[in-house]
Amino acid sequence: MKRCNCTPSDGGYLCECECGVRIRSTRQFVFHVCEQPVRTLAVPGPGAELKALLKTIGIVASPTCSCNKRAKIMDEKGCDWCEENIDEIDGWLREEATKRKLPYISLAGKTLIRLAIRRARKKGNSR
Repeated sequence: MKRCNCTPSDGGYLCECECGVRIRSTRQFVFHVCEQPVRTLAVPGPGAELKALLKTIGIVASPTCSCNKRAKIMDEKGCDWCEENIDEIDGWLREEATKRKLPYISLAGKTLIRLAIRRARKKGNSR
């Protein structure tokens, strides 16, 4: 049973459940039992793809780094934003490499970022 998202409409409420069912009601809170389970498949964004690429070469997020936060920013803002801000993302990678005392080559970093964007788009992340 799921609580529907209700918004005021025509003196009552129009409530929509996750499964797409719409219900008109006089009550603000409506619960609905979906006949089929709601499945949402998250399409990996460029941040998730970049993390996966880095993991293949042994670089994983640590509890003290900002990798997860920045990957989330990349996923939320989308592929177009990442392309337009590749220098900023490259700076993030350089900053983290410096903290970890790893060598960093900007050309390699930007190549990984572009590959992550391509992979995200190929998997259906069109933004």
